[in-house]
Amino acid sequence: MDINILWYKKDLRLLDHLPLKLASEQDFIPIYIFEPSVSYNYDFDLRHWQFIYQSLLDLKSQGLKVHIFYAEAIAVFTFLSSQYAQLKVFSHQETGNQLTFERDLLLKDHFEMKGIYWSESQNNMVIRGLKNRDTWDSRWIKEAKKEIVTQVNISNQKHLSSHPFPLPKELEEKLNKKSLHRAIGGETVALKELKEFLTVKIEDYWGSLSYPEKSRYYCSMLSSYLSYGNISIRQIYQTCDKHRASVQNKKSLEQFQARLKWHCHFIQKLEMEPRIEFENLNCVFNQIRQKKDKKLLKAWMNGQTGYPLIDAAMRCVKETGYLNFRLRATVVSFLTHLLWQPWQAGSGHLARMFLDYEPGIHFSQFQMQAGTTGINTIRIYNPIKQSKEKDKEGVFIKRWVPELRSLPTKFVHEPWLLTSMDEIMYDFKLGEDYPKPIVEFNLAYKRAQDKLWQIKKSEANKAVSPKILRKHASRGRRRD
Repeated sequence: MDINILWYKKDLRLLDHLPLKLASEQDFIPIYIFEPSVSYNYDFDLRHWQFIYQSLLDLKSQGLKVHIFYAEAIAVFTFLSSQYAQLKVFSHQETGNQLTFERDLLLKDHFEMKGIYWSESQNNMVIRGLKNRDTWDSRWIKEAKKEIVTQVNISNQKHLSSHPFPLPKELEEKLNKKSLHRAIGGETVALKELKEFLTVKIEDYWGSLSYPEKSRYYCSMLSSYLSYGNISIRQIYQTCDKHRASVQNKKSLEQFQARLKWHCHFIQKLEMEPRIEFENLNCVFNQIRQKKDKKLLKAWMNGQTGYPLIDAAMRCVKETGYLNFRLRATVVSFLTHLLWQPWQAGSGHLARMFLDYEPGIHFSQFQMQAGTTGINTIRIYNPIKQSKEKDKEGVFIKRWVPELRSLPTKFVHEPWLLTSMDEIMYDFKLGEDYPKPIVEFNLAYKRAQDKLWQIKKSEANKAVSPKILRKHASRGRRRD
């Protein structure tokens, strides 16, 4: 018999799912593939697969029996080809990392050779093969307002009695484990979070998103659900429009909707310039920050830098998988400017830690905060200033750096200001109970400022020649 295959990737939902609609018009089998090669990649963490597994269980609870495979995709489709006379594969396009891009190229060749039809639908309002962005904004709005796909016929799904690629028992046990501090995956939860955000939290969103404690409550917390497609950008955008009349704080709603477009903007950037996963977007920065310091990197990753806000953020993201935008920018700025480390040395670590890891957003933002996107976009965050302004009472810091809980607020932000008498009074010893700063802020700031200013000055009166730009761009990979 012939069969349609619905290949779930980063689109784990029933609603607004064109490939599901197309595949379900005839007999179909929904599948998800846990690929071992993905788990070996530098940006993978088990937390990503746990969220995906939870999302698959949620689909199952809604009646869609997704068949789970543990193998490389080409092996799975080779097996399916042997079981059916003719395969038709339906999926969304994926703008992922280099590994998944090369996987898709391999499969494209394999499908063409075997005569397998593969339908890839547009995803995240990202346009494949786009040569320039002249009309991108208007096209995004048009896509955001398109009718949402709601009617699908899951009764046409068929059951595959057995296959040779089951999840290893040990892996399945790990995937079933949950963390009290991390979001639970699934379309059901995503829709619930969206409803709560637009009916309860939206009024205080705009005034809270820069504060580490407030943001965790008043932000939408939908980023992970977007990364794994539990909900679509279109669904969120149109639901926001429906709530426009009832929302009092229009600024909050407008800013939130604007960020939906930014989300797609950065994924589109990776689609068009995939080299940003590894290379400086602006090649004039290739000459700096070339050496890694393992000691500094280890302290940064483990939250042992001696800068309380940085350490609290790094410990928080390890446990929860989430940081607000301001903290993400601050920890990357600290790594690249104050520790003077190449951004590539830390991007993999945070990719593993972020539950909402989205390659297009991740690498663009990493380079923006590292200042490698252009000479006019460099900003060095002061972690002490950020700490005092955004966590004034030290609530966030004390939550994640318990070593500092007994100290008065002024010392929570700057524990190095403790005198010997203070240390006795509070039974606290800097360098023993909590690390001394691994760099001196003023010196590190001046070093970064001077080096970046030299580049800016040297480039200010000249433009990189079109010839050099063309040569550099040719190293990228268009996804068309």
